[in-house]
Formats: sequence, structure tokens, C-alpha cells
Amino acid sequence: MTEKKQLKANRRNVKLSVVKEDELKAIIKDFSSPDNCVPDHQLLKEYSNLDLNSKRLTPSQEKRKEELKVELAMLYGLENGIWIANLSYEKYYAALGKMRQNIVRQYNCRGSLELMLADRIVASYWRAMRCDMMFNRLMEKEDGSFSYDQLKVNILKEFNKGIELANRQLNANIILLKELKQPPLSVSIKSKTAFVAQNQQLNINPNKNENVQPK
Repeated sequence: MTEKKQLKANRRNVKLSVVKEDELKAIIKDFSSPDNCVPDHQLLKEYSNLDLNSKRLTPSQEKRKEELKVELAMLYGLENGIWIANLSYEKYYAALGKMRQNIVRQYNCRGSLELMLADRIVASYWRAMRCDMMFNRLMEKEDGSFSYDQLKVNILKEFNKGIELANRQLNANIILLKELKQPPLSVSIKSKTAFVAQNQQLNINPNKNENVQPK
């Protein structure tokens, strides 16, 4: 399959159920300024024009509008959450989208880095939970019985490694997002005998003969 055909196939497989019409219009409103010089500006302008005349569109224009909608949804997948929704099978789209939405709202994620971290948190959590599910179901049958052979032991070891790695990535991304959202520290010092510096030993009443060296 050529690259062009593969791209078209990928676009057909993208589910747009998580991208609402008003969200797409909000994206267009934010990015379609006449001063905007981003490469996709023409696509945004074209879609905006078609949308404004949506009641008078020809069949070919309607088709073009839908094509642009998919194109823009993919281009702004970080903003609208479409990438994380397509992380797994269609039956999980709503659950993945909901998890991502909750994180974005709870931490008021706005910038690209914050949205990326929200996606990574959902992805790491999802992988950890799926590995846990497979691990538990492989280890024990529904009736409580279990059996082991070397192949099963090896598979369980691999799942366990996947769980540990996903948990480490999940914890690291949560910490990064929390640190990113922390307000800057503001310190007000009203004292003539206080000194604040980086990598420096502090001594309010040093001995005259004492030689204070930086750490």
C-alpha cells in the first residue's frame, strides 16, 4: 500500500465521535486569525468559509467539508483528544476520552506540554490496567482453578514487566504535570540579616575568623 493510500485509510479509521462540532468551531475561531501563518491556515480558512455557507453547499462542497473536518480533527488531535481516544478499540473510545477530559479539567491543562502529559497519563494508566487484567486472568481461571507451565510463567513475567514499566511512567507523568501546574514560589524577606542564594552556605552571625565556602 502506498503512503498516500495508507494515509487515506488511516483517516477513514479515525473516529470523530469525541470531537464535537462546537469544539472544532472553537479551534477554528482561535487559529483562523488573518495574521496566522501556521501551515494549516488555509485548511482552517477553507473549512470556515464552507461552514458559514453550510445551507447552500453543493454535494461536492459537502463532501469537501467532511474531508476537511477529518483533516482538521487529526491536525488538532492534541487539542481535541482524538489521539488518546484512538489508543485502543472503538468500544473503549468513550472511556478513554472521559479519562482524558477529567484530567484536563482537574488540572486546567491548556498548553501543549500539559495536554501531552494528560495523554501520557491516560496511556500509561490504560496500559497498566490492561496488563493487570491479562495477568490476573491468565494466572487464575474464572472458577478459581489454575495451572502453570513454563510458557505461562514466561508470559506472566513479561506482563509483570509491562505493569511495572507502565506504573513508573504513570507516576513520573503525574509528578511532572503536578510540578508544571504548581504556582511559582514567591518569597518576601524583610530582614537585614537574611541572605538567600543558590549553592551557598548561610550564616547570620559568622565568626570573624571563619572562612565560609560555597557548598
